[in-house]
Amino acid sequence: MPDRYALVTGSNRGLGLEFTRQLLHRGDHVFATCRQPDAADALHTLAQRYPERVHLVPLDVADETSIEEAFRVVELETDALHLLLNNAGINGGGRADRFGGLDPDRMARVFRVNAIGPALVAQRATDLLAAAEASERLPTVVNVTSALGSIEQTRSASAWQSYRASKAALNMLTRCMAFDLESRGVLAVAVTPGWVQTDMGGAGATLTPEESVRNVLAVLDDLSLADRGTFLSWEGQTVPW
Repeated sequence: MPDRYALVTGSNRGLGLEFTRQLLHRGDHVFATCRQPDAADALHTLAQRYPERVHLVPLDVADETSIEEAFRVVELETDALHLLLNNAGINGGGRADRFGGLDPDRMARVFRVNAIGPALVAQRATDLLAAAEASERLPTVVNVTSALGSIEQTRSASAWQSYRASKAALNMLTRCMAFDLESRGVLAVAVTPGWVQTDMGGAGATLTPEESVRNVLAVLDDLSLADRGTFLSWEGQTVPW
């Protein structure tokens, strides 16, 4: 099999770190990106274990200059990218982020990181993704979303409103980019990893990062062009918009 290259955003902890770990275990080359890779001890441990296949790259998805600089580094190592995992995200105000207490600056920051950033990263990655040979799997953009971004499943007043709205926006951007990328032979999907035991999900969540990522990667392995622009769960089920 030819070498496969993946880029993971927000790879310093939680799901991003676990995606990086499992992709490396599968034999992929991984561009593990985050805002401060020098301070990411767990990433450095992986780099020591897989020195030939881990590339630690600074990337702030909310900063266009940072995105451009990161991809210049990527392009020094490869001319093709097989998988883009837009995982980086923030929760905003959490439980305090509800109607009556919405903060416009906080909302703008959440949208910048959770929706606009992934779209800009995917846009910059398009030529690399289109250059990847589709052997067993199509080159793919995976936007890590959340069931909290499902408009149909929101049935009552709730907190996390900036986060919810940003993920709904990410879902729409995924749907749009899927059709834009189709002519380039690139797949784009939105996938929710479930409720996971991370800093954001909390200790009471139902899934470990290992379980979530293992299942998400299995879902990605089975994707076809028919799945373009879909909103999928970590179990491969369609989530209502």
